[in-house]
Amino acid sequence: MEKKTTGVLLGGVFVLGTASVALAGPPLTNVEGVGGVALNPLAYVANPIGKDATGLFGNSIVSKPNIGAWHISLPASDINWEAAGVNISFFNRLELGYSHESVDIDVLHGQVDKDNVSAKVNLLPENSFDMAYLPAVSVGVIHKSTNFDAPNKSGEDYYAVATKTLTGLPIPVILNVGVLSTKGYVRGVLGFGENRDEAFFCNIETIPIKNVIVGWEYAGGTQVDTGVSTHSMWEGHVAWMINDLTLVASYADTGRENLYTSPSASAFGAGWVISAQYAF
Repeated sequence: MEKKTTGVLLGGVFVLGTASVALAGPPLTNVEGVGGVALNPLAYVANPIGKDATGLFGNSIVSKPNIGAWHISLPASDINWEAAGVNISFFNRLELGYSHESVDIDVLHGQVDKDNVSAKVNLLPENSFDMAYLPAVSVGVIHKSTNFDAPNKSGEDYYAVATKTLTGLPIPVILNVGVLSTKGYVRGVLGFGENRDEAFFCNIETIPIKNVIVGWEYAGGTQVDTGVSTHSMWEGHVAWMINDLTLVASYADTGRENLYTSPSASAFGAGWVISAQYAF
């Protein structure tokens, strides 16, 4: 397979919330172990300690963990993608996460394993300085390593993100925008390039009825070496919250091509995603 390919869309959703006033809970643990949606991080930390609540073992510093499991199927390119991750936060300002991914790509006749270790720092909590219009702002890093036979098997993604929950509308709405800097092919699964490229990302999430989340997200494409590209992608999702458990279903579109109609495709076609999340 030629190197020109795409990041596979990891569809999903998060539960609307902030570190201080939770509307319906924390962000999800995404495929790369970061608190946010599936593709994109949020400025909120995962599973924050809410007002009048306690964290791990009853303390007020370390949050209880948040865990997530994922299954992604892209039938056009015969890709099945499994992931499991966990994250935890400190002082409602620092989030640490880990996830392991196992990616079965039929055209490669084998499985690729990838590990992610992440850290996020919330620089500005939402509504800081008693200014209701200010979003939460965070920066983060994800160290990624893969066992794929590539010249560069590890690298880092860096991001900056702003998130704002709008409560004055008929239903809660959250807006999320950010920039990601990466060297990864297929989010690092197929290795890392010599050059770094930046991509814009965004999300919109709503709770149209109690315990149900509906949302959409977008991630821009990147080119980390000559002829090595990642297609832009989008996904739509719905989630059902059952107490501390959240079940997610998503439709993901990475572009219309696939690895069998075009071996050098910059897209893997469309597919579906399911996820189960638990906030302790």
